[in-house]
Formats: sequence, structure tokens, C-alpha cells
Amino acid sequence: MKITLHLLIIIVSFAEVSCGTLKYNKVYSYEDEFRDNVKTYTRIRIKPEERRIEIGSARLIIEKEAGDEGEATNAYFVIYRSSSSFKVDRSGFVKIDDKKYEVNLKDPISELKTESEVSISGIATADTSGVVTGQTANIDTRTWIEDKFVINFPKEMTDGISASSDIMFRFYFGPIPATYRLEGRRLEAVKKILKDK
Repeated sequence: MKITLHLLIIIVSFAEVSCGTLKYNKVYSYEDEFRDNVKTYTRIRIKPEERRIEIGSARLIIEKEAGDEGEATNAYFVIYRSSSSFKVDRSGFVKIDDKKYEVNLKDPISELKTESEVSISGIATADTSGVVTGQTANIDTRTWIEDKFVINFPKEMTDGISASSDIMFRFYFGPIPATYRLEGRRLEAVKKILKDK
């Protein structure tokens, strides 16, 4: 039992360190010899503008592919939401400064996730007959849903982003809206991707 508990603690610690090493708002680039193109991307983590809703943070990767057939820019979203919320609608909106675009969410997937945390405590009691020992285990389980989808940016939108001071993404989860705003360092990382040749 002790060995299993120690192994579980090591695995969870390693997973937390691995996830913590992801660099956000940095630009990465590599040449993909298998697809014969160059990919430039950035990771972004952002909270919704709305407060006290069932929808949580978004993590996204914005990527530009440049190859013989031209350029393509995509945003890969993972949005975390409570298990009691509605799934994301199949379309959303992107607002670049004051111009709005309706976008289709490509390849939407919803995944139910669970995470359990186990805590074990020891009990020792003494009476006239001797010492009695035992253990109690508490299991705390957390459940949530991850919505994953892709948005394609046409050239008109990428041109607008390159000159913008503000980008907003709006998605609807049943009647609940969730708005994610890119500005500052996050927006600068996206602009850098679009400028790279």
C-alpha cells in the first residue's frame, strides 16, 4: 500500500511539472520535412471575460503553415467547462477591432475528464489491551469536460489581425456565452507568427 501511494505521488508530481513547463505567449517554428512545409505557432492560455459561468479557461495554439500550396492559419482550442454545462455550438464569432466574422468550429469533440486525489491517514489508539492501528482513505474526484475544435482564418482575417489592437472570440454553450480576448503579449505573439515568412 505504501509503495503504491508513493508511486502515485511521483506520477502526479511528474505530470504537474511536465504541464508546468509549457511556455505560453512564445513563438516556436520548425520545418516539417514530412509535410514539406514550415510551421510557426504559439500557445495561449486565457480566461473568459464573463465571471461566474460554467465555462472556464481556454488553451489554444495558433499556427501558421507555409508551404508550396500557400499559407494556412488555424486556431486549435481546448475549452474547459463544468460537467453540468451545455456543449459548444457549431459556430462562433471572431471580432477583430470593430469587424465581426462568423466562423464554423471544425472537428468539434467533447471529452469527459476525471481526476481523483487520494489522501491516506493513519490512526493509532491505545487502550488496556494494546495498540490498535488502522488507515483511512479519502478520495476526492473532480469531473469536467474539454471541448476541442479548430477555427480556420482566411486571408482577410489574418490581414486584419496583423493590424489590430484587439481580438475577441465568442462561443455559445447553450444559452451561456463565453468571450476570450487577445491583447498585449498574447496578441503580439500572434502577430509575430503572421509576419514570419
